[in-house]
Amino acid sequence: MPGNNMQQPERTTGGYVVSGLRPRIFIRNDSSDIGRGVTLSGLLKRAASESYSEWVEYEGPLEHWHQLPCVAMRYLLKGDREDAIAVGKFLAEKPYPKDLTAYGAAFGGAALDWVRDALPEEMAKKAADKLVEGIDPLYHSLEHPSINHNYTYVSLYALAVGALAVYGEGPEYTERAEKYLRRVKSLLEDEGMALDTFRNKEGVWAEGNHYSPYVVYTPFLMTLAALTSSTDHDYFGIIREQYDNFLIPMGKYIVANMRPDFTLERIGDMGSRWVNPNDTQMRPIVELIAKEQGDPVFMGQLRSFCEEMQRYHGKTLIPSYYRWMMLFIYDDSLPTEPSYKTLPVFMRLGKNAYEQIMMRNGWDESSTLITTVCGDHYTDHQHFDKGSFLVYHRGGLAIDSGAYTSMYKNNWSNYAVRTLAHNCVLLEDPEEEPFESVSGTMVYPDGGQRVIRGAQGHRSWQAYLEMRKEHGLDTARVVACEYDDDNGCYGYVKSDLTKAYGEKALLVERQLVYLPADDYLVVKDRVVSGKPLKKSWLLHFIEKPCIDGKFPGNGVTEYPGGSIVRVERTGELELTGKTVEYGGALMVKALMPARAVITAVGGEGYRCYNRIVGMDFDDPRDPSFNPFAPIRESGEWRIETSSGKPEEQTVFLHALEIADADKKEMVHTEYIESSEGLAEGVLFKGPTAGRLVMFRKGAQKVEYENEDGREPLLIEYNMDSMVPTLHILTELPPDTEFAVEINGSFTGVYRSTKSGIVTFGDNGIGRGGKVIIKEKSGSGRS
Repeated sequence: MPGNNMQQPERTTGGYVVSGLRPRIFIRNDSSDIGRGVTLSGLLKRAASESYSEWVEYEGPLEHWHQLPCVAMRYLLKGDREDAIAVGKFLAEKPYPKDLTAYGAAFGGAALDWVRDALPEEMAKKAADKLVEGIDPLYHSLEHPSINHNYTYVSLYALAVGALAVYGEGPEYTERAEKYLRRVKSLLEDEGMALDTFRNKEGVWAEGNHYSPYVVYTPFLMTLAALTSSTDHDYFGIIREQYDNFLIPMGKYIVANMRPDFTLERIGDMGSRWVNPNDTQMRPIVELIAKEQGDPVFMGQLRSFCEEMQRYHGKTLIPSYYRWMMLFIYDDSLPTEPSYKTLPVFMRLGKNAYEQIMMRNGWDESSTLITTVCGDHYTDHQHFDKGSFLVYHRGGLAIDSGAYTSMYKNNWSNYAVRTLAHNCVLLEDPEEEPFESVSGTMVYPDGGQRVIRGAQGHRSWQAYLEMRKEHGLDTARVVACEYDDDNGCYGYVKSDLTKAYGEKALLVERQLVYLPADDYLVVKDRVVSGKPLKKSWLLHFIEKPCIDGKFPGNGVTEYPGGSIVRVERTGELELTGKTVEYGGALMVKALMPARAVITAVGGEGYRCYNRIVGMDFDDPRDPSFNPFAPIRESGEWRIETSSGKPEEQTVFLHALEIADADKKEMVHTEYIESSEGLAEGVLFKGPTAGRLVMFRKGAQKVEYENEDGREPLLIEYNMDSMVPTLHILTELPPDTEFAVEINGSFTGVYRSTKSGIVTFGDNGIGRGGKVIIKEKSGSGRS
């Protein structure tokens, strides 16, 4: 049987005790008492099982570096020495692929470990030399790692696997391996390095769905798996015991980012290739998290998610050249219950760090998903989109408009990553000037958030914290975040985005209130500048919007006094496992500013149009490399809501209804304000039930930290409602009692939540009905 040779005794090296028996990387020698994981005999047993049959066969030739583990695995399973020699010859003679040296070294290291016992000594030496050629530059580059960037984790993967592969090949190689492994251990375990960083970010990552799952999680987790099988360090156990088990929020992040159509949410740098998890390592990595995170309930949720993903994408979900991963990761004895559909519908990911919040009204294909991003700025792959939100219902409705094109080039620098391409607000400051950025690209003002470049080379988490304030990386923070756990009536997010906009902004604050049962979303923004500036509220679409019954032509079309915008998402998405039918609609009513100007921008020549400089930054639609392929859902249209004039203070209030495309008219929606001037909001008047969402009125920041001498709040408002209505009042003093009176009758006493929200219902208060909400004096906070 392959792999039974004894090459070196176990010994301590670079802080690890490394197994001296091959195989040891991912697959363990049966005789080894070092490491944890599937043994070679266990692998052979799996290969004979029906449960693993679809992961076993790789019949293709060896032509590319990513095929090395496939052919080497075939040798382990069948013992055909020709496969081993093919791997050895490839490693000895093939030049590294351009720009993919790290992955080539990682794949080559595992393959060499598996076939080593069948190789002639001279061929084995050449193969080991080739691995050293690939990983030695990575060793030197990791002397100055960037702990928040994907390059570090790809390089770490290659260095760890390459070191384990050449260890034991003689004194010179072993000495090199020890040196490499010392750096690996330091990068993982030293204070402020990888494990600390993942713990501080609650397991989530900020480089966008093009990079986070595929180019950070995958190499990082595979590094841990290689070391766990080969050494005395069980890294998954270490994470569970010493690092707050960040594998659980990491797994939740992946599941939460999968839309109901089983493509990834379009966040950050995101090209067409990675939107669809098909033909990637996504399933094996989620299976690895499931197997190693330690909670049997969450294990079942993750594994049921994997099975559902497989149903949507079919066998090609995992390409043939990655199925070797399933043979050592997948465990058919692990639970697949409870369903992933029992996971929370409201998730806050990366609390006090990256901050991505996702709200759903279910986990079915026809469910709604709302995503908003906030938090700090870590890398250039993040966009200047703090506070942006996305809406999915039977297709992307409110979208991230910018495709991931050539990094630092014209479209990417002036549109794709900029605030203009996202569902945010703009503050147009005439004093902002163009400037020359990376690669000599001119960067033009868009009215959006600060462009941060060259401030993301953080060697450690401590280095990041030191640079955070100095370089303005603490761009935004979530002030309040809450889901109504008792009744599921609302999800609430309040974010302070001021620092993201720099000195031109005195306050930029956004609140989202989502009512999942009704699919209503209310967005209130407070925008204050130190001088009069024109401010705009953006919303991006794939299809052409209709404004008050009229469709705009290509270009820029203004609708003074515009009120209701409606847009559809139609068509279908053909996945390899099934076809998803799209058919959603989004209706938006602009309630503030009063008499708003709604401007539609889009169509040919205006897809990426910057109105401030009068330039379109669209890239040619190159069919050979098309980041704008339909699956990316790059924007064709946007609306801008504005007061139409420069001013110091602007309040935006928008009511959104999310529905199927056959709903043509928006529910009747009204602006409501209280008589004493303290509150304002939105009343949705449905045929059988109403929903009222109220905020503190105006553009001033609401704070209750210094409460000495404050008069108890008294809020009074009138409304017409013949049907039962749920009242949701936000921005009240937290943990405080309020007495409610409706039409002169005492209704009850209600305590506000920790986020300052009070909810109560009525039975229909008639025309001109009156509601009084009074803070109970001295009720205090509990």
